[in-house]
Amino acid sequence: MPEIHEYLTEVRYPCDRAEILRRATARGADDAVLGRLGTLPEQEYDSLDTVHDLLGRAEDPHH
Repeated sequence: MPEIHEYLTEVRYPCDRAEILRRATARGADDAVLGRLGTLPEQEYDSLDTVHDLLGRAEDPHH
């Protein structure tokens, strides 16, 4: 998911979903990226790896 990673380089963890969306928007993320990030559960995230893990699970229904 390198395209999403590039929009989250300035996020400081821990943070919540709203902060992830704010930072991605500030970095110029398009609707597709913001839509993907919007699927994240409302919770606190401790790292970019956690964000990637949850996004990956959303794509894999068998996970």
